[in-house]
This record gives sequence, structure tokens and C-alpha cells, in this order.
Amino acid sequence: MNQSAFYNLSYGVYICSAWDEGRPTGCVANSAMQVTAAPATVAVSINRENYTHKCIGDCGYFAITVLSEKVDPRLIGKFGFFSGRDKDKFEGVSYTVRGKLPVPDDGCAYIVCKVKDKMETPTHTVFLGEVIDADLLKNEKPMTYEYYHRVIKGKAPKTAPTYNEAKLPD
Repeated sequence: MNQSAFYNLSYGVYICSAWDEGRPTGCVANSAMQVTAAPATVAVSINRENYTHKCIGDCGYFAITVLSEKVDPRLIGKFGFFSGRDKDKFEGVSYTVRGKLPVPDDGCAYIVCKVKDKMETPTHTVFLGEVIDADLLKNEKPMTYEYYHRVIKGKAPKTAPTYNEAKLPD
């Protein structure tokens, strides 16, 4: 199997956030999509090893913040390469509570969802959420996962659905 074929699927770069008993937490996600228009439903794939996975399950809600090509890459590093079990990822990050959830201000859009169902895979849970709030934050171009790898030269953590030890194409 040539895993490079997966690089042709469209992915974005998002922060998926939830509450941890009143404390904001989150992780980077690259697999999110709109499933239906009415009722508006969104799916996000989160590794079961990620602390955010537990927090989404506990609070029953998640928010997706769409990151733009202009985002500070350190924000991606903070949410993508550390665990909320050990570190307050929102420390020093400006955010606003929108539709009940913490949403980093440095995004171009956000979508807040109430979990309605989930699908389990061997490593990830796909949470299906009914959208309860969404809006644009900035008029900027959303970052694609391809842009993240090609331009920013970002890496995928081992918990990412697209993690591959093989070198990505330039």
C-alpha cells in the first residue's frame, strides 16, 4: 500500500477544544468535516490516547477552531505536541467562550457542537456533533494540512490520524 495516496485527501488544521472540569483544554485535529446541513452536523476524529478525547466524552461538547495560514505555528505546537493531562494548553492563549466552549481567538472560524453520536475505530473516535454555534472570526485563508507540511514544515504527532514515519513529499 502506498500511503502517499492519503496525502491527496483534503485536510485542514484545527484546534478541537472542550472543558476539563471547568478548565479549557484541546488538541490539534486534521480530520473534521461537515456531515449534514440540516440539522448541521460535524464530525471530528480524535485519538483515544489524547486527553481531549476523555474531556469531550465527559462534557459532551466540542469546538473546532479553523486555523488560518497566518496562525503562529507555536500555537499548533502547543496544542499538538503536549498533553492536557500535564500542561495547561490555554495558558497564555487568548480565547473566548463561544456557544459554551473555549475557542482560541487566533482562528479564522469556529464551530461548536453537542455530541450526538460517535463511531469507534481501533485508535480513534469519530465524534458526531450537532452544531449549536458557528461564526467567522477573521477573513483569512484556512490552513490545509498540505500547507502545514509543505510551507511550515510541520510534523504530525504519533496520535494524528495521518501519522506516517515515511518522509512526506516536498
